Amino acid sequence: MFVFLKKELLLLSRDLHALMLLFLMPTIFILIMSLAMQDTFSERSNVKIDYLLINDDEGESGPWLAQQLLDSDNFQRIESDLSLAEQQAMTRGDRVQFLVLIPPVFSDALTDPEQLEPLKIQVAPGTPRAMVLLFEASVRDLMGQLLLGAANQSADKASFELPLEVETLFGEEGELTIPTSVQQSVPAWLVFSMFFIAIPISTTLINERSQGTLDRLMTMNVSRVRFLASKLIPYLGVNLMQVVLMFMVGIWVVPLLGGDALTLGSSMAGLLVMAFAASFAAVAFALLVANIAKTSEQATLFAGISNIILAAIGGVMVPRFIMPPVMQDISLISPMAWGLEGFLDIVLRNGGVIDVLPEAASLMGFGMLMLLLSVKLLGRR
Repeated sequence: MFVFLKKELLLLSRDLHALMLLFLMPTIFILIMSLAMQDTFSERSNVKIDYLLINDDEGESGPWLAQQLLDSDNFQRIESDLSLAEQQAMTRGDRVQFLVLIPPVFSDALTDPEQLEPLKIQVAPGTPRAMVLLFEASVRDLMGQLLLGAANQSADKASFELPLEVETLFGEEGELTIPTSVQQSVPAWLVFSMFFIAIPISTTLINERSQGTLDRLMTMNVSRVRFLASKLIPYLGVNLMQVVLMFMVGIWVVPLLGGDALTLGSSMAGLLVMAFAASFAAVAFALLVANIAKTSEQATLFAGISNIILAAIGGVMVPRFIMPPVMQDISLISPMAWGLEGFLDIVLRNGGVIDVLPEAASLMGFGMLMLLLSVKLLGRR
């Protein structure tokens, strides 16, 4: 095993120019996208404001408020029969921007101050401040119209203000967590570059096969698992180096050029878990590509096309929060989406190890499946 690892490290050292290009590509992407889309991400221009609404009011005011929001051109209600906990999970996951909760005694509060119970707006952690202020102002305006109507009927019973609570879900200490272009670009292109390692891995393995090196190695009675492990470990280290480098670019280089600085959240352990899981899945996928392709040209073409498709689906090229709900569901078939969402859980939503376990487990499972298929294909060859 040690002999094979030594050989792979020697091959990596001889191909430094390829490694430099591998590191340089995502760095350039991060710098370009973080700076070019900074204003777009800060304002989320031309993005439809989606919201969920649960109306527990059996009077007239709750349905009236719900209908007024529905008739607004600026907002789009997502109809759902899910429970409160499930709709909160959708909001917490940035699948919608707001969840409006109309209390049961909302109509009674217009005439009886003792029945006051606040109307609640729960905000997705990735919703920008400007969008929150717009939505809150619209709701307050509608509540003011309700009070005005009550005042016209009975001036002495509507001399109070209807309470409104705005709460950000999954944020740190109730504060808004507003995503920036660098928070989207760094994890997105980092995950993309991890999977792009399929090209150098497949090229190396195919060259060994065509030159007869693989046959000579197999005559040493080395198991296929140990042979693939000798490939996996060095490139796993390369991917982890990319993680460190890309985060350094987001933290220090992007701000020097006028962009926003990347914040790493509050869980370094969560970052390590996601970095290892995403790296493992990417390298395992690369090994499968190397065993499927017969020539370097086939490997380059298949790896390039599959990575671009997975990136487009998974929210790397087009952020998932911009996609319609159907596309957001479809995007979850891409392992790049799992890696990206896991990193965003930490750098954007201030999550921890527990929060990224579903994504990390999915990536590890995907990687194990890729390795199993690689072992089978290697044995067949």
